[in-house]
Amino acid sequence: MIKSTSETLWLRTSAVLGAGTMGSGIAYISALAGLQTRQYDPLLSALHKAQAYHEQTLSRAVNKQRLTQAAADAALACLSYHDDLADAVHGVDLVIEAAPEQIMLKQDLFRQIETLVEPTTIIGSNTSSLPITELASVLGHRDRAIGIHFFNPPALMTLVEIIPGMDTAPATVATVEAFTRQAGKDPVIVKDYPGFITTRVGLMYVAEAIFALQEGVAERDALDKAMRLGYNFPMGPLQLADLVGLDVMLNVLDALFENYRDARYRAPILLRKMVQAGKLGRKTGEGFYRYAE
Repeated sequence: MIKSTSETLWLRTSAVLGAGTMGSGIAYISALAGLQTRQYDPLLSALHKAQAYHEQTLSRAVNKQRLTQAAADAALACLSYHDDLADAVHGVDLVIEAAPEQIMLKQDLFRQIETLVEPTTIIGSNTSSLPITELASVLGHRDRAIGIHFFNPPALMTLVEIIPGMDTAPATVATVEAFTRQAGKDPVIVKDYPGFITTRVGLMYVAEAIFALQEGVAERDALDKAMRLGYNFPMGPLQLADLVGLDVMLNVLDALFENYRDARYRAPILLRKMVQAGKLGRKTGEGFYRYAE
């Protein structure tokens, strides 16, 4: 719970839209922060998977002594699961959407959300690249729209980028910052430029590695080994691409190119072909690497 102050808004309940990897992770974080958290997805199978993830992750945290059993039980009690959007967002203080990285899709979702919530509800997007001002342009109450970019996996990664749009109110920013800190995260405030900090810089690193592979500069394993050992990165760029999802990488690159019209952000042909072939990384069992089921 975030109490109302002269700088922040009252925050007791949240709805997280999308029960995929990011959405289920964000719901987990919200529940740990003490918010009554509603996980929404139109697919019951996705909700069942999210619920299993929450239970397993909390149990693992207790076993590793990262959480007490009482804290895990309290977080689990904060979570509920909904396949009806109106039911999920009714009366909540904060909505965070984790829909695919497509501007029109997210704007349509923003429109739907605004018709179902109070004018005081904060509407957040977990977008990793899309301009918040453009996303919020479809809203009547743009002062409550904000980017809240978590990182994969949300339960473990401490960074959150907070991106105010042109019309975002200071109280909205302060409230979201307080929420992320209460959830144990370390937020940074970023100006509303496509790609923000991490996507703009990090995606260039991964894309350049894919270009190097495409051009035959080195084999897959050599590329990843060179960047791990040479720069002390925990994983190589192609391993990272598989973890994030090659479809996500392509969508974001295309979005950055659309916004900047700069050849730096063009997608490698190899990446596009792999997405067309359904080789999306860990989630499909094959990307630049193969993964056992």
